[in-house]
Amino acid sequence: MGWPKASLFLIGHSAGAGMLAMPMAFTVMGVEWGTVLTIICAGFSLNTGLQLGWMWQILQELWPEYRKICQNPYGEIAFRAFGPIARTALEIMICFAQLGYSVVLLLLAAKNASVLAHFFFSVEINQCYLIILVALIVWPTTMLRSPANFWQIAWLSTASSWAAVVLIVIGVIQDAPTCGQQVPHDPADLFKSFMSYGSMVFAYAAHPSFPTCQHDMKRPSDFSYSLILTWSVISVYYLTVSYLGYFVYGSSIGDSIISSIQNVTFQQLINLMFAIHVASTIIIASSPAFQLFEGIAKVPKKFGMKRLLLRTIVFFFVTLTALTFPHFGPMINLLGASVNSLIAMILPSAFYLSLRTFQLKRKLDKRRETMPSIREIIDSTPKPMLIFNCISMCNPSFL
Repeated sequence: MGWPKASLFLIGHSAGAGMLAMPMAFTVMGVEWGTVLTIICAGFSLNTGLQLGWMWQILQELWPEYRKICQNPYGEIAFRAFGPIARTALEIMICFAQLGYSVVLLLLAAKNASVLAHFFFSVEINQCYLIILVALIVWPTTMLRSPANFWQIAWLSTASSWAAVVLIVIGVIQDAPTCGQQVPHDPADLFKSFMSYGSMVFAYAAHPSFPTCQHDMKRPSDFSYSLILTWSVISVYYLTVSYLGYFVYGSSIGDSIISSIQNVTFQQLINLMFAIHVASTIIIASSPAFQLFEGIAKVPKKFGMKRLLLRTIVFFFVTLTALTFPHFGPMINLLGASVNSLIAMILPSAFYLSLRTFQLKRKLDKRRETMPSIREIIDSTPKPMLIFNCISMCNPSFL
């Protein structure tokens, strides 16, 4: 696939749950700090995303076997940078992060389906039943192997997220003359601000999907175009919705800005768009974890009983987790403040410094296979680049 189509996958993966969580983060932090931290988070995560793209090109250049099908490209980057222990640790984190994100999406889809059923049919359905129903509807699509096999789902996910943003903007603007007269704002809370930063990291932490998506591109070197376009689009999404929510609704926003919109028709149309978006994004979000498990279990590339059984078992546990933890807000903060900070903000820079140094040393010694030492990394890396990457890696820790 080309880089515009790759952008569709990345926008579809990133936009949904983050768009709901960001307005609440702004409310807790305040508009000034919310804006500053969003720019910082977007900038550093874009840098680490670009680094992942450059590293995958390094791997394909130095090790030709990576030009063929690879079910765990991010894990292979970790392996070539710091060895098998790094790969194993990263694989565990990716499984936790991506399957956790799938749980969040499943909860959002079920919640929106519940609201829609009540509005259109005056039917109250237990959320647990809806989680199971949504899981059964989505389950067949989880059998599709990789992003190249379900680009139509990416189109649907991106189109529905775009429609939801447009409807949110219209709905909030309609509410502004009434709701924007006396907007409540709670005083800043340091602890809640720390937790809300987790929401921001979560919103910009689609990194496990980057190498998988890049590997399916016709020209992997064009991945940077896809990523820059994606980050531009979702940043406009996030800031637009966050500013409108902050200045019109203030601290009355709950886990989602949708419930604050007064026009019921717009509210339900947005719920419908988000239900479509999050349901179609589940397959995009879970694909890296599925492929990782298949690589470990040595499942054949072609569809067969092994893929059916493995993916069904994994998705069953995703559904079971959603039934056990029915509230998505705390899970977003937990994922963002823990493994996503490592996967999206810290580890890519560390891997990049190591692989870049190895590439330089390999040019001097074609037979070299040993990983560079910390001293070699420091000596071979230009000091401005080294300082910037150290700041990037420390950024989540400071916040």
